[in-house]
Amino acid sequence: MRKKYYDNYDYEEAYNEQIEKLEEAEAERIAKKGKGAGYRTTTTEAGKMIEVDIYPTFNVRHDMPRTKRGRESRPAQKNLNDKRARRYLNQLASANFGKGDLWGTFTYRAGEEPESIDDAEKKFGNFIRRINRRRKRAGKENIKYIYVTEWEDGEKGVRCHHHAILSGDVDRDEIEQLWYHGDRTETKRLAPDPDTHIAGLVHYITKDPKGKKRWKTSKGLKKPTITRSYSKFGKTKVRKMACDYTLLESELKKKYKNARFVDAKVYQNEINGGFYIYARMVRD
Repeated sequence: MRKKYYDNYDYEEAYNEQIEKLEEAEAERIAKKGKGAGYRTTTTEAGKMIEVDIYPTFNVRHDMPRTKRGRESRPAQKNLNDKRARRYLNQLASANFGKGDLWGTFTYRAGEEPESIDDAEKKFGNFIRRINRRRKRAGKENIKYIYVTEWEDGEKGVRCHHHAILSGDVDRDEIEQLWYHGDRTETKRLAPDPDTHIAGLVHYITKDPKGKKRWKTSKGLKKPTITRSYSKFGKTKVRKMACDYTLLESELKKKYKNARFVDAKVYQNEINGGFYIYARMVRD
């Protein structure tokens, strides 16, 4: 009978104290408190980008950190105050968009702002339908997109705009002409960073909002590929990797061949003696 492990918890919440440098003796002291059975490695591949999460798993449910929620379900399309939603959106964008695709900011003229964030999303949805009608006449499939609606209702009135990433087989001038609600529309071709792909752009359009931010996507986007392993990295190996950044990098390169190491962060939880490692890699 297969042994049951408990690890469906929000490890980013449970292990939020980042370690800049940890000595071996200190790591051993923390590890002695450990209640974990071992470590689980979750690998998320999205286009060229690879994200690796290494975090403790537990024999007993009671030992598992108490967090507001688990990790198994995919974040819904919702308010981007949620860190997990922002991370998933970055993965989704990396899996579906790259060099030559389009991104733009779509604004509203003064005095013509939408009445609510729902009204704003309705207007942008109509904009997408206009694009797709034009594409259908040209014998093309519907456009792929991810868009974020940013809404702020403050002392100076309503401020609303949309950030969008669109598939690149479109004419920029045509796209801008089909947005009827503002004159300051700006679109550009994506030029991904060799290390972080389009993570910088996604961070920009999803940064912590002053008001509300919501996101929507077209149907049929490729989903990130997620694999999980209980045997990729053992407890002793993880402890050594937490102390030695050079070792951490070399061990990840061994496990993920043909991928280039970008960066990594190590976190700790002194209560249960566990470490959490987050790393990014990329395939050229």
